[in-house]
Amino acid sequence: MNAQIEDISPNRYRFKYRSTVYKGSKLQINNQLRSLKTSSKFTGIPEEIQEELNTLFMATKKQAIPKYYKKQAILFLDAIYNYEDFANVYENALHQAVRKVKKDIHVVDFKFERQFTKAKVALDRAQKDDFSDLEKFDRLKKDLQDSQTKLLCHRWMKKRFENYKNIDIVKNPDHLMMAFKRSEAISVYRMYNKHHIEKITPYLENQIIDFYYKKSLPEINPEILDLQYITKI
Repeated sequence: MNAQIEDISPNRYRFKYRSTVYKGSKLQINNQLRSLKTSSKFTGIPEEIQEELNTLFMATKKQAIPKYYKKQAILFLDAIYNYEDFANVYENALHQAVRKVKKDIHVVDFKFERQFTKAKVALDRAQKDDFSDLEKFDRLKKDLQDSQTKLLCHRWMKKRFENYKNIDIVKNPDHLMMAFKRSEAISVYRMYNKHHIEKITPYLENQIIDFYYKKSLPEINPEILDLQYITKI
């Protein structure tokens, strides 16, 4: 059991949860629980989860009967330490997703550059020919624009992932990783609570690519594109 409870007196409580002993008056234990809830290791909890913890904490504070107070306190502790366990799983899964993206990013880089060069060659040929199929010409032009955007966004993302050296990027994230981490916390928390642990890393891998792609769009400059694999097009 997570908790071992002893009744000391009607006004003083004592129970052990994991390795911590909670003892004293109701007010003193409330202060212990509040300190735990506001400690640095629980900062950054998503609002939805924070609301759940606040509800459990308030229910504990309001409980007047000692026996039920202890039970309610343990429900609160179960919830907050479940979040801590989840946070460890989340960070490890996110680190694995970052490693996988970083590993694949160089292979994909060549693929995107080749798509761009093929699209440019196709459009250049169409412009040189006596070309009357305007619908096809517009399609080739759009293919070039799309492939250029995809390559530029990928290069923007590649530059950032090359600086992600170890698990520190998820434990002490930069502003981009922090924004992503917060945006996916609730979805991953639900997967965790449904015991779908094995699905978390693949899910995060897909989501992080989409997230960084969208973040890159306002940052890229179509006028600046260096080809790294093919020098003549």
